[in-house]
Amino acid sequence: MKKQLLTAAKLLISLGLIFLLYRKIPLKDMAAVLAGANFLWLLPIAVLLLVNTVISAAKWRMFLQSDGIDLPLTTLTASYMIGSFYNMFLPSNIGGDSYRIVDVASRSQQTARTAVSVLADRLSGLLAMVCLGVVSSMLVGSRLGNPWFFLIPLSLLAAMLLVLWSLFTQKPFNAVLSICRLDNIPLIRRLADKLLLSASVYGADRRLLVRAMLLSFLFQFSVCTIVYMLSQVIHCHTSFIYFCMFVPLITLMETLPISINGIGLRDAGYIFFFGSVGMGELETRSLALLFFALTTSYSTCGGLVYLHRLLTTQDKSKRVP
Repeated sequence: MKKQLLTAAKLLISLGLIFLLYRKIPLKDMAAVLAGANFLWLLPIAVLLLVNTVISAAKWRMFLQSDGIDLPLTTLTASYMIGSFYNMFLPSNIGGDSYRIVDVASRSQQTARTAVSVLADRLSGLLAMVCLGVVSSMLVGSRLGNPWFFLIPLSLLAAMLLVLWSLFTQKPFNAVLSICRLDNIPLIRRLADKLLLSASVYGADRRLLVRAMLLSFLFQFSVCTIVYMLSQVIHCHTSFIYFCMFVPLITLMETLPISINGIGLRDAGYIFFFGSVGMGELETRSLALLFFALTTSYSTCGGLVYLHRLLTTQDKSKRVP
């Protein structure tokens, strides 16, 4: 019941924000902006989206290999795309990450290690995003005349570093389990031991951590490039540097668990940040809608990959005598 109420509250927040942000915008004018769009940009955008997926899968594969699980990059790329399809129906990235864990665990028979690899993949990506957010917030804060603008992403970075430190040193993590009396539960204790073991393996491999962070930063930079390309679809002339400044902050806003998949929050971010550098009301809202349409289309492609997997699996099972 509580989960249903929470989901309903998030839905109301998303709908409320959409109503407030779009209520005064003439739909005919926005339709005219989209009608004059240069959709030839969608081809390089699609290619870059696929490259981004491969980058993410390659980083995930490094963590899996470090923990003794070796699967083809194509399999992990498909798993990533299918995960995005699940994210359309479940909050945040829970659905997609759950699918990835189940998919790889069914192939490796290593559920706990697979779960830890997904966690490491997420943490490294979030760490890169927060680091960029800190730098971006400093630049944006100086532009907006608010030097304290960076405090929120800086606080997130400090919290993340604290969590990583507790995992790598292990004692603080075990102390928290003991204080909460969770170490008395056999299942949680076993999972915690495997989590700490994998964390020690990752922490001992400095090359792995450096390569993972480099791929994470490359992924975040590619996201900025994709949003910039989307702005070219509707003939915006905002400098690329602003996309490098604003997109990490907007992405951080989307992670706040107060709306459905960031709907409304993302729009508010585009309108506030890009509006501050001269992008018009129609362009900011059109850009937000284009990004939503792009992510929905990408997730739908993940659904097609999932359907292909199901049909292929059924076909193979029929051929087995």
